[in-house]
Amino acid sequence: MKRIFPISLTLTGLLTASVVTFIALALIGVKQAVAHTYHSHKPVKPVTMTAAQMSELVNQSTHPDFNEQELAPVMATLKTLAEAERITHQERLVYARLLQHQHNFAAALKELDTLLTERPNQPAALLLRANVQLNQGEPALARQTCLQLMGTTSELVMATCLLEATMQLSPSTQYYSQLHNISEKFPAASKDVALWVNEVLADLALFAGEPAIAISHIEQQPDSEWPISSWVAWSKAKLALQQGEDILARLSPKIANNPAPNDSALLYLALAEQQTGAGEKWTTAMAERVLVREQRGDTTHAAEVALYYLHLAAEPQQALHWANINWQQAKSFNDEQLLSKIRRLTGSAIDG
Repeated sequence: MKRIFPISLTLTGLLTASVVTFIALALIGVKQAVAHTYHSHKPVKPVTMTAAQMSELVNQSTHPDFNEQELAPVMATLKTLAEAERITHQERLVYARLLQHQHNFAAALKELDTLLTERPNQPAALLLRANVQLNQGEPALARQTCLQLMGTTSELVMATCLLEATMQLSPSTQYYSQLHNISEKFPAASKDVALWVNEVLADLALFAGEPAIAISHIEQQPDSEWPISSWVAWSKAKLALQQGEDILARLSPKIANNPAPNDSALLYLALAEQQTGAGEKWTTAMAERVLVREQRGDTTHAAEVALYYLHLAAEPQQALHWANINWQQAKSFNDEQLLSKIRRLTGSAIDG
């Protein structure tokens, strides 16, 4: 299958909604994660876990070797606790994270607002709320939320939050140099913060058309520490430099033994196969994943499905269909870019 349109950095320089760089960090109890849906339809039994154990499991879900089916019992347990009004502050934060990962942004925001009413200065909840607001296409509100972090987090964390929101409010290539200068003036206090900031810098470098610089930021940490969102930013840069063989060599072993690998990992491995002509193993796996999503009416990963139809299946109208579905669910700058790009390429009128 041939790609009918070139992959542009304008489209892929930033992450789509399902793999957007999450600004709630491990430093304050929240790591990056991507949107999950749970493949198994078997009955899910509640789990007996502490909030810390649940949070750590969600943290692990950010990595490509994680089987997302393991999150289903945690989600079921937290849903039961929330409905019974027996949920703790820590559990509510984990619940909000999972709701966000499922693209249930309104429900996630409701949980966060409840938490912040009781604990208004909790940095993790503020960071997550800012990110949900970005998912909802409300960068001005997200920026206001970031400003509430003053005095609760480091200068670097607050500045990264603000610049990420400002980027969506008024996209510009200038934010890369601003964040780079701030990161040199205020070094990251932990490897988790460094990983996050470098990923944001990579995204901004991609938007500015500098894939080599993007790669240099991601590769400041070993790939064993990269969440899926870092792998995606790195893979986009590698594709832009015609280095798809590196994606196949480094990412494929990470998901080789995962029975339910992340959609984004499958997508970029398939794109790497297409670029290099190195078979169709991952292209076939991605096609099968798209078929499952369609059969189940599962639209959580609509952005990845749209990109599959655009670049791999060469079905632009199907790409447009899924980009529209994605836009109905998520309205970040990245989702808007995806829809606008496909509309231009297919000659479709922009409406609503």
